[in-house]
Amino acid sequence: MPKSILLLVILILNSGQVFAQAPAPSDAAKSIDAYVAPFVEAGHLSGTLLVARGKEVIYQRSWGLADREKNVAFDTETPSCVASVNKPTTVILASKLIEDGTISLDDPISKWLKDFPKGDQIQFQHLLFHRSGIPHRLTQGSDENVPRTAADMVELARKHEFDFEPGTRRKYSSGGYSVLVRVLELASGKSFEQLLNETILRPLDLSHTFHPGPNVDLTNAAQSYVWTVDGQKAAPAKHYSFLIGAGALFSTPKDLVLISRALVDGQFGNRAKRQLLRGGKLRWNGITNSYRAFLEYDAKTDVTVAMVCNQMVGANDLLRQNVPKIVAGEEVAIPNVPKPDVVKLPVELLERYAGRYNIAGSPMPVRARDGALFANDWILLPTSETSFFSPQDYGTIIVVVENGTPKSLDWGGMKCSRLGPLDD
Repeated sequence: MPKSILLLVILILNSGQVFAQAPAPSDAAKSIDAYVAPFVEAGHLSGTLLVARGKEVIYQRSWGLADREKNVAFDTETPSCVASVNKPTTVILASKLIEDGTISLDDPISKWLKDFPKGDQIQFQHLLFHRSGIPHRLTQGSDENVPRTAADMVELARKHEFDFEPGTRRKYSSGGYSVLVRVLELASGKSFEQLLNETILRPLDLSHTFHPGPNVDLTNAAQSYVWTVDGQKAAPAKHYSFLIGAGALFSTPKDLVLISRALVDGQFGNRAKRQLLRGGKLRWNGITNSYRAFLEYDAKTDVTVAMVCNQMVGANDLLRQNVPKIVAGEEVAIPNVPKPDVVKLPVELLERYAGRYNIAGSPMPVRARDGALFANDWILLPTSETSFFSPQDYGTIIVVVENGTPKSLDWGGMKCSRLGPLDD
């Protein structure tokens, strides 16, 4: 039997087994509750999880506090920043303007952004598919606590060097998406908020999804929290409009599921559906300033799993990985939540470990501060003289030292070689 036919037979048989074994909604809910219980007990879940089969919600729970200072509990209507899960909504807006002929994929952005560097070379599709060369981040921490418009972000983008020549490579770029939003505004004659409201929010009657413009009240939104050697504290204050179109949106799992459902049903047009629904799956993921959000959809099971969180912790990824399996009727072991013993190390030793490391294929600064190491803003808590624990992914990191000099980090089996000292 040819391999392609054999594979098709296996897929058909497996698909039949998935549906045959899928538990009833009440049974699935009980199984999910049992799986998340250790995380809840450890205080490692703070947010809302929603699971739907088709249009039926079979599970929806919230845990933790949306605002610890005010002792406000997270509930199912608490909006939280969804970070890069914002980008699919921007794709939907762009696809609509492409379909109605307002914008063409091969239009140079100089058509709307006069005198923009390399504007004649950057086509609209380069922004849409992360091929413009515009850097991922256009701001520093001090630039991120004031309101920004798409026009503001274009001006910041003008001042940056390109990562590569437009169209020659692909590199994920939130900065490119913010520039794209400004093109949408100029091409349509409408603000980003207007486009978002007219195309997505109003038609779907989404009352808990919004872009944090200058006058938006975030009082009822979730605040985010970062890890420290002494527990968790409030994340640095930011005004997420610096990620306009790329990671600024606040929403809830219910609203995200409604958006994904409308996309799958073709409500936003064929172009958006073709671009976002790949192989019958949606895999949306967002992380910023300790906010975390994801949405997983599989057309074969018609199951959607969505979650928003206001703390980065390894439990989030385990839920993303295992909840769909539980809903499909698979046996998933109850997790053991890590409980690392954090130790105090000499500042001199931490500073010796600092440097630039090749982490997941990218050069990344690892700095020593506040009694720990930080890979960018990702904390590594010391558990011995040469071992660290990453609460964000439950990773164990071993510093490999030769002749007193750190040579690499062994991050859960991934070797991260040391490239040299910090540049600054």
